[in-house]
Amino acid sequence: MTDIKTTLKELPESEIEILCEVPVETFEKERSIALKKVGEEVSLPGFRKGHIPEATLIQKFGEALILEEMANLAIDRAYPEILKKHKVHAIAMPAVAVTKLAMGNPFEFKLTFQVMPEITLPDYKAIAKEVMATTEPTEANDEEVSQAEKELLKQFATKDDEGKEIIPELTLELAQKFGPFTTVDEFKAKIRESISHEKTNRAREKKRMQTMEKVADGMTVKLPKVLVDGELERMLGQFRHDVSQMGMKFEDYLETTKKTEDELRKEWAPDAEKRAKVQIALGKIAETEKLEVLKEDLDREVNHILEQYKDADPARARIHLEMMLTNEKVFQFLEGQK
Repeated sequence: MTDIKTTLKELPESEIEILCEVPVETFEKERSIALKKVGEEVSLPGFRKGHIPEATLIQKFGEALILEEMANLAIDRAYPEILKKHKVHAIAMPAVAVTKLAMGNPFEFKLTFQVMPEITLPDYKAIAKEVMATTEPTEANDEEVSQAEKELLKQFATKDDEGKEIIPELTLELAQKFGPFTTVDEFKAKIRESISHEKTNRAREKKRMQTMEKVADGMTVKLPKVLVDGELERMLGQFRHDVSQMGMKFEDYLETTKKTEDELRKEWAPDAEKRAKVQIALGKIAETEKLEVLKEDLDREVNHILEQYKDADPARARIHLEMMLTNEKVFQFLEGQK
């Protein structure tokens, strides 16, 4: 759809408005696809889905329904082109307003985007170099190994006559219940290795967040409200999930704690703002250093997610995964500043 006409207008508060016009000839090409799609979605007695004649569809549901579907198709087709043409760095889905929709006329609509404001970053390479130079022990000590061993053996605990828990001694037979170990010492070595691996991962995550928090603290940006609200929604969504995992309804939790959802939002707002600033900083570093995710890598991850979660929205999944994979590239880049 390279013949679409667009006019960009800058608005206050980091917003832009793009007026779009699809020529009548191009718009009319969407009609056959729209008719097919509508015909597959609606039901009429005496007709199979997808086999309803055009005249019958229009008589029963009206021309407006077909036009609406044509408009949706045209907007979906034009959207990527508009982003590319104007190099729009949108931070949320745009508000869409149809301004002209009639047979035999160009199709006109308006997109209003919240875009990334001007950002000034501190010397993130120097910050990363300083943080990454710090060290902390990641080797598992004997006490940690002993405690982990005890927790694993609790699965086979028994109780005496007084109800006291008795944890069995570690034997090769018990060790082999956790894997094909040939000795007890081999099992203990595996525990030590797992603990060290976990401590190494925690230390890496800690350095990553320390780096990004320092970068976020030193950056200059007028934070759009939509980003903070988005973080709050994610935090609330995760919290709802965590509460349900504990076998409790979110509404019951609020009642027990004598809090409202609005009070939680106010409580969490500073943390949400910090998270939003960190994400903005990650995006800006990726842009500055030209750190991009390969299309084949992104496609593979999106397909994997869609296979696992059949009801997932493909577009949202792609946006989320591209952000996560880009963030990982930024973290790896910062870890290289040693």
